[in-house]
Amino acid sequence: MCAKGLASIQEVYNPNRIMYPMKRKGERGGGQWQRISWEEAIATVASRIQKSRENYGASSIAVCQGTGRGYNRYTFRFARSIGTPNIGVPADFCYGPRLAVFGMTVGGRLYCDYHGWGGEYPRTQISWGKQLEITNADGEMAVWFLDSLDRAEHLILIDPRATGLAGRADLWMQIRPGTDAALALGMLNVIINEGLYDREFVQNWTYGFDRLRERVQEYPPQRVAEITWVPEDRLIKAARILATEKPGCIQIGESLEAGNNSIQTLRAIVCLMAVTGNIERPGGMINWVPPDTGPLEDFAMEVPSPEEPAIGAEQYKLLASPPFTMAHMHTLFRQLREGTSPIRVMHLQGTNPLVAYPNTKEVKEGLLKAEFLSVVDLYMSPTAEYADIVLPAAHWLETDDIHDMHPRFMIGAINKVVEPVGEAWSDNKIFNELGKKLAPEYWFGSVEEMLDYQLRKANINWKEFSRLGFLAKMGKEQPYYKYKTGYWNEGGGFPTNTGKVELYSTVMEKLGYDPLPYHQEPNESPYSTPELAQEYPLVLSAGGRAPYYFHSQYRQVPWLRERQPYPIVQMHPETAEELGIKDRDWVWIETPRGRIKQVAQLFAGIDPRVVVAQASWWYPEDSAPDHGLWKSNANVLTSNDPPFDPAMGSATFRALLCRIHKVEDE
Repeated sequence: MCAKGLASIQEVYNPNRIMYPMKRKGERGGGQWQRISWEEAIATVASRIQKSRENYGASSIAVCQGTGRGYNRYTFRFARSIGTPNIGVPADFCYGPRLAVFGMTVGGRLYCDYHGWGGEYPRTQISWGKQLEITNADGEMAVWFLDSLDRAEHLILIDPRATGLAGRADLWMQIRPGTDAALALGMLNVIINEGLYDREFVQNWTYGFDRLRERVQEYPPQRVAEITWVPEDRLIKAARILATEKPGCIQIGESLEAGNNSIQTLRAIVCLMAVTGNIERPGGMINWVPPDTGPLEDFAMEVPSPEEPAIGAEQYKLLASPPFTMAHMHTLFRQLREGTSPIRVMHLQGTNPLVAYPNTKEVKEGLLKAEFLSVVDLYMSPTAEYADIVLPAAHWLETDDIHDMHPRFMIGAINKVVEPVGEAWSDNKIFNELGKKLAPEYWFGSVEEMLDYQLRKANINWKEFSRLGFLAKMGKEQPYYKYKTGYWNEGGGFPTNTGKVELYSTVMEKLGYDPLPYHQEPNESPYSTPELAQEYPLVLSAGGRAPYYFHSQYRQVPWLRERQPYPIVQMHPETAEELGIKDRDWVWIETPRGRIKQVAQLFAGIDPRVVVAQASWWYPEDSAPDHGLWKSNANVLTSNDPPFDPAMGSATFRALLCRIHKVEDE
């Protein structure tokens, strides 16, 4: 188990937990709270939502959660049941682009086949902007990956840094942040022009190959090497390995989504998988068949979606596409700040936008313009400190629920092993109790009844499932080459508009976007903003992960905080020497939005022109309400200004410009 899982026992009885429902006394952020009953808390939140719905319409309400909480289906069902399209999740820069691209290109969701059920493991693996060895991907686990890696012949690492896998990789491609689409298109150029593509699959099962062939002529290896800083010979070698040493798969990281070209970047990578014939074959990229329950997201989908578009969805049209509709949060916060937003009430469950969203200063200004904020969390985060109502969430060790981290081949039972501390409630209970007040036709008499309902298609109830532990389709129950059968379409094919893998996207074409992938330079870079680069000469990636934390979580956990008490920014020793910085010095990191300080870690496995700062830092031990939010949080530096990704609205986190100098007084 990972460090975070092992340390979870220290969260259950952590003295800093929120124990009781509370309502604000005095000014927002004043730190004065009054304990109230759950009855009053639920009634207050429901009443504010209902009054706003009656007076201003359902679109005046935003229901928000953080990334991958495990209760996505409850969030979406609740929002739909009260009639609001404004579901606030960080999906535009975390997993949403992947869902959109997989859906429009192959008609499903692609996962790496690490399991060998079809008789083959991946011979070639590419880890692209991902650290699966320390942080699990959506629907995939480190243990599966590491086991399959022992059987692989080739590992290609694509990352600006030499991450933990660099020592195992036979090829490390040290890419400039924000140029991943160009690299994928350059690899496609080599594979197509050298005739290394899978002719049978391309001819029979892809749409638009000739037009893709024409597009990639714009990305010869020499030009791509100049764009990406990846040497031409490495690019060519990687392309040849992927095309010839099959089967192969690509593990895609969230960092590829946090930019102004997320959709086309991912489209280019899926095209790589398709032209090499690595889709729906053993050891390649697979759309898994779910267990007999079906995808648990159907629990949300069965409630009709509101007809009114979500904020930003008319401009960023993929946000309004199935399976979910959601708000563009950067537009939502900007409208709140400017006083033009329809949003008056916000219910935030398991999210900390003051730490998680770009340009912290402007997010705070917007958030405080909402007339009413209710927040559900385990701890008093900076966001919770500004709420009107705070509700205590139960820890996962105190919860009964069904784990379905995005539909894949298994679901698991989360079994409550201790009673919640204080008066904490599980997230599913909070949603259910609010739902019963506001839309009782869609909610249930109890949590157990709600869990029984979600398991009904598998002809099993919660008590039976709790003892069983999990349901899964594994081994021979997982079919490969589904496109050669009638699984999706009579006579075969993929569940897309053309029945084929769409290298040329008919969905993008219909929505008015470029149907073919392309490279777009980051909003800030030495090439797109050369004058700014004179003042801010270093390329900054503001998404560095540590194995002890997940976004803004776990800073209160002693074991984890002891392992890493302070945030780290990695830089090359040559860069540090030029700036008079030594290892473990505190340094200022500055962008046009602001400055923060982190501890320098000198690291030769990074380009001297690039620095990587850790994300989502705050200091729970510092005084309320902000808890040191402005000291080290990388989102003080990031931008929420357009242009965003034109189809998804993704903001740029991982490719900015900055300058660094030593903190002289620490």
